[in-house]
Amino acid sequence: MIRVDVPLGARAYSVWVGAGAFGRLGALVGERGGASGFSAAALVADAGLPAALADRAQDQLRGAGLAVVRLELRGERAKRLATVERLCTAFREAGLDREAVVVALGGGVVGDVAGFAAAVYLRGIACLHCPTTLQAMVDSAIGGKTGVNLAAAKNQIGAVHQPVAVLCDPELVRSLPRRDRRAAFGEIVKYGMVGDPAVLARLGELGGDAGAADPASLEPLIARCCACKAELVAGDEHDQGRRAILNYGHTIGHALESTLGYGRLRHGEAVAVGMRVAGRLSVAVRGCPAADIAEQDRLLADFGLGRLPRGVAADPAAILAATRHDKKVVGGEPRWVLLDRIGAARGGYRVPAELAASALAGVLAP
Repeated sequence: MIRVDVPLGARAYSVWVGAGAFGRLGALVGERGGASGFSAAALVADAGLPAALADRAQDQLRGAGLAVVRLELRGERAKRLATVERLCTAFREAGLDREAVVVALGGGVVGDVAGFAAAVYLRGIACLHCPTTLQAMVDSAIGGKTGVNLAAAKNQIGAVHQPVAVLCDPELVRSLPRRDRRAAFGEIVKYGMVGDPAVLARLGELGGDAGAADPASLEPLIARCCACKAELVAGDEHDQGRRAILNYGHTIGHALESTLGYGRLRHGEAVAVGMRVAGRLSVAVRGCPAADIAEQDRLLADFGLGRLPRGVAADPAAILAATRHDKKVVGGEPRWVLLDRIGAARGGYRVPAELAASALAGVLAP
């Protein structure tokens, strides 16, 4: 078991990475509940998970002495305010008080929505993340960002609400569709490009198709990504400074998701396309070595990423218009994260509209 600490003072917590981590859920809830323990638990699970997995989580929570209310979410369309209201109403009906804990069992949607419900219910109760997708393990379950979408833009409503712990068990990804496992490597390559080149080296060690690798072999890679994010979160919890580099590729990625319709692309697929656009802009605006961006694009291509899936078409003008709704917009213009070189990224760059249009057109070209 690999432990990665997120040092945030009174809000500090640990991310546990390793085969069998899921089996520690009950014990960890007991440990993190403090001297008096948690009063009850809300288990918010992805409706698409095998029922046996949610049953195991529920049994562990009950074994820790907690009354449990079990709730389900399904798909990206659940990522809206109406779902948060439904969850909070269910919490109230189950009698959850301020000493209760919300356990998020699922991918990024479940973590974002359940975490946001925990952040706002009774003005904040504890939340523990048990991600079941590779994407959530390396990124969304860590750092406390929670929220839901608006129809026109992704993640526009939310709060920073740190979990009390995160359990990343690579064995849980065995049942994921191959497409979902591969898509997560968009975010993994991103970590290597913006801050930790060792991630790229680790990908090289895993071979040509790490997306098909045995989950146990992914443990060091997951832990490395978690450590990279933990460092950035510790120094910039509320995303007002350097943490913004984690949005590399997301300006176009989020715009793609909203314009094509939530759920049409996997998040990692959209981010990978956005990284190719941001890479071209990095060369043009920051003088990033073209060889560095070629390495990025080669790695993405190894996982079948960086281009829209067959049969999916996008309107470049609509995508660029959607970037003006990005969370990093200042004065009506998006602020881009760009690279000086592999491992050196910075946010806040303005990019001429015609240059962004040219880079996007080049990436979307057949």
